[in-house]
Amino acid sequence: MPETYRLLGGPGSPYSMKLRAILRYRRLPHVWLVPNGYLSSGGELRDAGKSMIPVLQYPDGSYWADSTPLAYALEARHPAQRSIIPPDSGQAFISHLIEDFADELLVAAMFDLRWGSGLDQRFCAVRQLSGWMSPVANDLLEKRVAQFTERQSTQQAKLAQGDNHSILIGLYRQVLVLIEGMLEQTAFLFGGRPSLGDFGLYGPLVQCAADPSASAIMRQDAIRTFQWTQLLDDASGIEGEWLAPEDNNQVVEGLLKLIGRVYLPFLLGHARGVVESSDTFTVQIGDLIWKGYPKPYRLNCLIWLRRELADMPVSARERIRALLERHDCWDALQPDALNEADVPAMLPV
Repeated sequence: MPETYRLLGGPGSPYSMKLRAILRYRRLPHVWLVPNGYLSSGGELRDAGKSMIPVLQYPDGSYWADSTPLAYALEARHPAQRSIIPPDSGQAFISHLIEDFADELLVAAMFDLRWGSGLDQRFCAVRQLSGWMSPVANDLLEKRVAQFTERQSTQQAKLAQGDNHSILIGLYRQVLVLIEGMLEQTAFLFGGRPSLGDFGLYGPLVQCAADPSASAIMRQDAIRTFQWTQLLDDASGIEGEWLAPEDNNQVVEGLLKLIGRVYLPFLLGHARGVVESSDTFTVQIGDLIWKGYPKPYRLNCLIWLRRELADMPVSARERIRALLERHDCWDALQPDALNEADVPAMLPV
């Protein structure tokens, strides 16, 4: 038997599903486990010193977390095994930028819809907790559902304040339009095989395909996108080629426009708020105002992207510069005083 990874995650977790889909596509031997009693005080995750999913146990027995650094770590561990990083460094950077947008902001749209109505709260809480706890008596399940719903809906209320809900629902609908358009031309962002950016989008979108309100929108307006999430769930049989570096399709242009208009201002707001030790921050998004609470991890995301762009070969960086400038992405990704923050290297934890 080849060495086998163990992926501890949950079907309601976008990052768990992203990492599982990557392992499946890359044909890396693994087993998938949903930790029983995830929210309890014991269990394998706590013994491993991890409090969030997904967690990947390497064949040597060590446990690691954080899905994006894990995706890159798997590239280093298995360099010739169906890579999800385009060989062109310019495309690779844009793929990472799209994945980062999906991980940090499209996920927020998913979360806002997931916990924004009574119907969604009931379905999503019972779905997730029955997965973690089953078999379980109904009275205990209902007790945990009430506790979980209270916690998650409180977080959603903080997220959805002011104009935030309008920004997030608009973002979700625009992403669906872009994926629908992509599927008229090509199966994935950079050709006939999926990239890290595709898997980043897949994570929140496969949850949206299941959650009641988000799924209703997708089933009405983006049926092809719904099926695309099913395709990426297990793409182990997909074979394909990368687009030539000069042949980015229109979905990449559209996503970069969203990133420049919404995501990078959002990311900069978090980063500046962290560095300035602010309790809140606001960002102008078109005619709307985003209000948020600074999160240190998003400062890390910004600096990691800036470092990758700065370390790129000059010829590749200059080739994508016009594309990034056209969509108001370039300036936000240039070094400034924020780069002096003590941000670790992008590695699993």
